[in-house]
Amino acid sequence: MNRSFRLTAIAALTLACQEKLAAPVECPDLCPGSFEIVDTVLSPVVDADSSYEGYLSAGQGRSLRVSWQFPVSEDRAVVRFVARPDSITINDTVYAYVLDSVSLAITLAYRDTAVKGLVLYLYRLPPTVDSTFTFADAETAFTPASIIDSILVDDTLVTDRFQRFYIGPDLAKVSIPPGDSGVLAFGVQIRAAQGTGVRISSQSAGTDAPSFISYVTVATSDSTTLVRTVPRIVRYGSYVSQSLPVLDPTVLTIGGAPSARSLIRFPWPTSLRDSAQILRATLELLPVNPVPGLAGDTAFVAVAPVLADFGSKSPATPDQSFTTFAPVVAGQTDTVHVEVQRMMRLWQGTQPLPSTFWVQLIPETSSFARPEFGSTRTPGFTPRLRLTFARDFPFEGL
Repeated sequence: MNRSFRLTAIAALTLACQEKLAAPVECPDLCPGSFEIVDTVLSPVVDADSSYEGYLSAGQGRSLRVSWQFPVSEDRAVVRFVARPDSITINDTVYAYVLDSVSLAITLAYRDTAVKGLVLYLYRLPPTVDSTFTFADAETAFTPASIIDSILVDDTLVTDRFQRFYIGPDLAKVSIPPGDSGVLAFGVQIRAAQGTGVRISSQSAGTDAPSFISYVTVATSDSTTLVRTVPRIVRYGSYVSQSLPVLDPTVLTIGGAPSARSLIRFPWPTSLRDSAQILRATLELLPVNPVPGLAGDTAFVAVAPVLADFGSKSPATPDQSFTTFAPVVAGQTDTVHVEVQRMMRLWQGTQPLPSTFWVQLIPETSSFARPEFGSTRTPGFTPRLRLTFARDFPFEGL
């Protein structure tokens, strides 16, 4: 075969493999790099999807739930501050002080503005408030006689910080008897034109956390009068609920308090693990009933891969770039779609991670939302993993 003939043959083969946008299927099977696009849907391994609860408790989120005549839940917030000292140290010298005034502050993190006439009530509580304090205890302690203050919220406000000052006769409302060891505790309840809920910023919310500040006067040894503030941070903050929902083993539940999370295991064939290029992957979760929650208060379904499959103790990957989110709102019945294509890379290769998803709600324990999705035990509502992948086309040499 002479040189000119070889060049002609190569040119002809090159032209034959050029992409033709009008008719791409005309490219012969011998063209290098050919592949096949496949759409498929995977269902979870039957009875290998489960929900577990107890990961976070009420108060461990960034806000505290408070509600009244609300179908989702009836909740009351409780807050206890670090003890206030009975003296102040200035330049290594201890001085007594005179209490001039006190301020209490809370932050309304979210409310439904469609509900009018919202009033926040602050109640004085025993200084022993802790994790053993129950809704029944709140029923006993939240009495008209124990009201410290009431705050009428403007109907247009979604969020705001409210600070109240107590001076003169009003100091009695927040006075701390000697037997209380300097500890002040209070609770929050609401009323409105109709049943509703709100979120109050918790001790985890930084500058939005509840605050208790005492303004005092100190007379030093040289007769100089000094004004000092004595701020106290939250020692304990939580909320108590009238009733706790029961985890239904036939569905996949996320959210609530104590928080629930769900584990979903999928079959993962060798062909997808070893030789496929995942182009798109979507996890589809089907609510079995309208998502409960507070109108307009969006929460998120978070999906993450696990490093190892230990059931309820499975550790999710710490790399947040592999966690994806999808919003859920009160009343939602539509399928929740979560894009998980990036996670699929971790299910491939010679040392793949388990083909398992952790699903949870963000923010945990703070939101009124508690979605229940179908499981493999819920006919017609089974989760789906919808995949589009490229499969290498068998190449045959010349």
